[in-house]
Amino acid sequence: MDDASFWLGGLTAVTGGLMAVTRRNAVASVMWLVGAFLGMSVLFLGMDAGFIGVIQVLVYAGAIMVLFLFVIMLLKLTPAGLARVDRPKMTIAGILAAGALTAILCAVAVASPAWTRDGTDAAIRARTGTLVQGRTAAVADRLFSDHLLPFEITSVLLLAAIVGSVALTKRKV
Repeated sequence: MDDASFWLGGLTAVTGGLMAVTRRNAVASVMWLVGAFLGMSVLFLGMDAGFIGVIQVLVYAGAIMVLFLFVIMLLKLTPAGLARVDRPKMTIAGILAAGALTAILCAVAVASPAWTRDGTDAAIRARTGTLVQGRTAAVADRLFSDHLLPFEITSVLLLAAIVGSVALTKRKV
């Protein structure tokens, strides 16, 4: 992973995550969360995990965020409906917990072999002789041969859920 893609993906993910939890508008928060997921996808692509990066975009930034937006719009969440309660003690406790978590994560990151560059692809190749990577073709082969029936049942259940949600939200005129 080159430094540019790491910093681009990392800054996008962190900025999107921070903006997602600090927005008052629920729809804006979801859209910033999409940005965080896209940043995570860039990180996966930079680590030569293309399949996971694409799945990150398709499943999380696509399907899960559409579900979140649907629920937000179904519940008609408005700033007036989301009565804001200020709790100064909880804010201070949250800041202290975030600081403690950051300190723990930094300590673990500094102690990990990846921090000293021992976990790079070249080091893995030197230890094992090859770099093992997931193959998309193997996943697709198993999905559409051995697991075809559960895959199709899942698609029918999702279709039924979509039809049911449209029927529930349809306004009676």
